[in-house]
Amino acid sequence: MSMTEGEYQMDAFLDEFLQRELRQLAEGPVFQYLATYGDAIESRVHACIKQARNLVDAGHPGAALVRAAAGIEVTIRFFLARQLLQGAFLSDEWGQLLAKRLLNGRTAEDRELLPAILRNWKLDVTGVTLRSGQQVWEQVIGRVWPRRNDYVHKAADVSPDDALCAIECLEALLSRVVEPLAERLGFTRQATGCWSVILRDNPPEFPDLNPPARYERKDPFGGE
Repeated sequence: MSMTEGEYQMDAFLDEFLQRELRQLAEGPVFQYLATYGDAIESRVHACIKQARNLVDAGHPGAALVRAAAGIEVTIRFFLARQLLQGAFLSDEWGQLLAKRLLNGRTAEDRELLPAILRNWKLDVTGVTLRSGQQVWEQVIGRVWPRRNDYVHKAADVSPDDALCAIECLEALLSRVVEPLAERLGFTRQATGCWSVILRDNPPEFPDLNPPARYERKDPFGGE
């Protein structure tokens, strides 16, 4: 027996309702995490960028590379991998284990973990490029990680270009991946300058009808 127009409309409504509820279940923990810890994470990442640039200017590209690479790891681990995985209904322990595997990147499958995770959130990290046109993610896994490891474990030389590449990769991840994620989740960082204060949509005639939502700031690095 064929469905009536009303039944089709009801099916469409239920499907939209289910998709919306599932999206809220996935995004809710991520939003709460970033509203609480986002300011501390971003402050640490920006400190890495500033220190890395100062080290390049002072003639220490190896140390600059290490500092920029640390900022990339913090960005991937705390802004992207861990909480997005937990938002997919995985436990904190699973989120930590998968984040470690992603950062190690020993196999081709490991290196594809982050792009796969972000694609589920409608973000394409493989499409983010540097000013040179090179893909950021390819430079991170094919240049930044190996150069950092060789410098730390083999006392290899690092060029200023290597350090500057790492810094640019970090800045691109922030502006082209983390920022779109923040906007998608409903953060208003462009207006407030922080993660912990979120403005609400108010009608023009009543701009102060709903005060901003304010979250307690916490530091995820306190126990490390």
